[in-house]
Amino acid sequence: MEPRVLIPTILLFVIYVMFSHSAYMAYNLWLAELDLFKRRFAAYERLKIAVAPVRTTGRVSNIDIDRFAHAMLDMRFLFDKDLERFVSGIYDVLLKKHALDSLVEKAAGKVTTPSEMALIEKALTKSRELSGEIIKGIYRDMPEHVEKFMRCKAIR
Repeated sequence: MEPRVLIPTILLFVIYVMFSHSAYMAYNLWLAELDLFKRRFAAYERLKIAVAPVRTTGRVSNIDIDRFAHAMLDMRFLFDKDLERFVSGIYDVLLKKHALDSLVEKAAGKVTTPSEMALIEKALTKSRELSGEIIKGIYRDMPEHVEKFMRCKAIR
């Protein structure tokens, strides 16, 4: 084969190989980012599922606490320390609410005096405030914290 034909053919082949390799790498990067997005979104959804009963019934069960804790474990490897601290704060509020509600439930049957009733009312008010903190944290504040992690770099 003549060098006039061979050199452009080889050059075109090299360009094709380089382009296809970079396209392959870009596609793999996009797939990796898509997978990370899905995992992060699923972790956030698990948090929302764990606190859904607080939003609907105002109660926190042991199952809800376990669900939240498992979702937190997944988030540890998907997000940064700031978000981990933020979610830990919500978890602490969830635990406080669960403990307070348990105490109120136990004490409610034994209440006899007006001062005890006033204490129960105070505890119920605090419990509602804790519910508000949990709901606000997950449904209003959390999306702002998570948003920076949900943007795909390959698309920008």
